[in-house]
Amino acid sequence: MQKRRRTGVFIDGANIFYSQRHLGWQIDFSRLMAYFMGFSDSVEARYYVPESGETTPEQAAFYRMLQANGYGIVAKPVKRIVNRETGEVVMKGNLDVELVVDAMRLVSFYDLFILMSGDSDFLPLLRALKEMGKEVEVYSTRGLCARELWEEPDTACYDVADIRSRIELVHDEVVTSPEGGARGELEEETRHDVRLPRKGEVFTGTVISVKPYGIFLSNPFHAKCLLPLSFLGVETRISNLPGMIQKTDLFEVTVFDVKLEGEVPQVTVKLCDRLMSGLLEERARAQFGGKAKRQP
Repeated sequence: MQKRRRTGVFIDGANIFYSQRHLGWQIDFSRLMAYFMGFSDSVEARYYVPESGETTPEQAAFYRMLQANGYGIVAKPVKRIVNRETGEVVMKGNLDVELVVDAMRLVSFYDLFILMSGDSDFLPLLRALKEMGKEVEVYSTRGLCARELWEEPDTACYDVADIRSRIELVHDEVVTSPEGGARGELEEETRHDVRLPRKGEVFTGTVISVKPYGIFLSNPFHAKCLLPLSFLGVETRISNLPGMIQKTDLFEVTVFDVKLEGEVPQVTVKLCDRLMSGLLEERARAQFGGKAKRQP
């Protein structure tokens, strides 16, 4: 059996923010996740972001969008450091240490490590991962990325401009500075109000992740969307849902419940596509060698 390729993505939010300003276009993080899923069996992504001041509504919407698309957020407040000799105030909000510590702590969980940053400070991390037998890749912007990263042996470096057609934000989104408000600028032409779904509303979602109890789906509401195991319309007992769902599956669902608890809205949906329910029924039966076992 071929070993599943597990990918860990570590994003230097501040670095990528400045890269986007240089490029003149923005990354669609939903499409970015789909791009990485295209060559991985599983993807876990973390977005490291410094925060200055209170989180604005726009920044909260940006965080909801990331979380709804399967990104974990690691944030740290920006510190104000005063030079006693000159009185100059310097803002410091570097998360390099947190990113490196997380990567080393999770080294056994991933086969491929992807760094989205052009900072040469991460070179020792890349070398350490390679010494442990891990694949490493760097995504950045040519001209802004440190020369040491581009020239590092056995490290695949990619210019995000080369995959622009695959990851560019091409529709209206709420966008804000990934620096957590350090700039707090909004591009007015891409701003729109985030709305929550209505019960009974129908939409189609793609697979973000699969757990034994259900499937987390992409959605247009910047919400955490769960399709529970019990709402798949399958009579045969499913013993291994993650092993049954394919990353290319599409799910037409109807909104069953909406909860506003916490920072990210929680949406529960039911599968309303009979053809997909039938396909899942066949897959569930195949897990038992064709012998049907009904859900308890």
